[in-house]
Amino acid sequence: MLVPASLLRGLFAAGQGVTISPSGTIAASGTVSVTPGAGLGSAIAGLTTITSLSAQDLVPASHAGLDYAIPYANLINGITIDQAQSAAAVGDTDTLWVAQGGNVMTSQSFSAIWSWIGGKLPTYKTPVVEITANLNLDTTVHNNRLLICSQPVTLTPLATNMGSGFRCVVLNASTGNVTLGSGFVSSTGSLSLLPWQSASILCASYSGGVVVFASMPGASSAPAVPPGQITTLAATGTTTSSITLSWQASATGAAPSSYTIQYRLSGTTTWTSAPPIAATTYQIAGLLAGTGYDITILAVAAGASGPLSAILTVSTAAAVTTALPLVTNLSATPGSSSTVSLAWASSGGTATSFTAQYRVTGTPSWTSLTGITATSTVVPSLLPSTSYDFSVYGINSAGTGALSSIVTASTPAAAQTVSSITWNLAPSGAYARGSGSIGVNAHVSPATSPVQFGFSTSATTPPSTWTPASLVNTDLWGAYLPTPATAGTWYVWAEGLDGSALTVNTTSFAVQ
Repeated sequence: MLVPASLLRGLFAAGQGVTISPSGTIAASGTVSVTPGAGLGSAIAGLTTITSLSAQDLVPASHAGLDYAIPYANLINGITIDQAQSAAAVGDTDTLWVAQGGNVMTSQSFSAIWSWIGGKLPTYKTPVVEITANLNLDTTVHNNRLLICSQPVTLTPLATNMGSGFRCVVLNASTGNVTLGSGFVSSTGSLSLLPWQSASILCASYSGGVVVFASMPGASSAPAVPPGQITTLAATGTTTSSITLSWQASATGAAPSSYTIQYRLSGTTTWTSAPPIAATTYQIAGLLAGTGYDITILAVAAGASGPLSAILTVSTAAAVTTALPLVTNLSATPGSSSTVSLAWASSGGTATSFTAQYRVTGTPSWTSLTGITATSTVVPSLLPSTSYDFSVYGINSAGTGALSSIVTASTPAAAQTVSSITWNLAPSGAYARGSGSIGVNAHVSPATSPVQFGFSTSATTPPSTWTPASLVNTDLWGAYLPTPATAGTWYVWAEGLDGSALTVNTTSFAVQ
């Protein structure tokens, strides 16, 4: 539906200098004076308040005479400090942007920051730099430092490297003089710093130029007399890690108040200084075993150092290497049904103790007897009629020696009362004395009761030496006995291990 423009005129109000014709044409006329706050547009106080902006939010901007909108992220990106207005003189109430514990920015006043710095100052310590070689003073390394010279060195001032306002303290902890090189001006006219003296170094630019100034200890009314050279330095003892020295004060020069010892590895150039001492003996510790050292000494009196002594070269004692003990010739002899006696020889390093190991033959686990101080022992609490493996090793300060070779021995059967012994095989005829062995066996009752056999030259006196028998089968027990070494008539005897059923075979045999 079409509506005549004339009917729309009453629906709109034109602004100042703006007209709407009956035909609907809108036109501006003349110069319009605008009074701020006259209600044109929207007042900022009338806008809805927000508490944050996101990157894509738009901010109005006038650019090259035209109105635009720019995203907030682009607005703040690239802002530099040179776009900020210049500030007035700094004051305690000035504030800085700070981030505390995160990326949220807050403000902090200069007065609060200064209070924080003031709280840190009491715990600040001047950094210490040790000087061991000649050098040029440099502000990046030496400014506001305590320079401790552990060697007699020369310090050279380079004003361009130091800069106006440079300052440091030099302490001579060496045994010689520290030299302040060309370019220094000193408070005393001297450019030598004696042992255990210090100097304050300042560099300043002023109307007269640049000066590098050293505030030195005041000179005494008379020059110090140094002690004489020590000529009696001697080594009175050495160990693998120390050298003990003694000397006497020189008969010339001033009486020494202290002595300083220097030492180095023979063949090297770097000296180590011991702390000053008043005594005439000293032990240098912490040295290498079997190593040569060069040693020299000087005396000090009233700040004046005497000349170094002639170099004394001394070697520490060589390290003693303790060999591990070695066990050889291990033997195992059954004693009873529950014991085996072990004996061995020891070589290599001297053992302080031995450990014997044993196990049932064919099993992996060993049992140990420790703290054995002799070269023999008895292994107790064994099982009867059981084969055992044995090995022994020695121990000393160098460690644990190697295991000996393994030997095997069997315990005899446990003693039981025998009621009867019937001979099955007994020796007869003639045998060559001391040659081979003679087999014997007998039926025993009870069948499981072990017996032992022996030879005697009498049919009425039993043997003094017995050989345990082994079960051959069922009730038959037998053994091989060494052929007697003595010629004559012999008899074979048998008995239980407990001495029961003592039996002699009345048939004799001859040994020729």
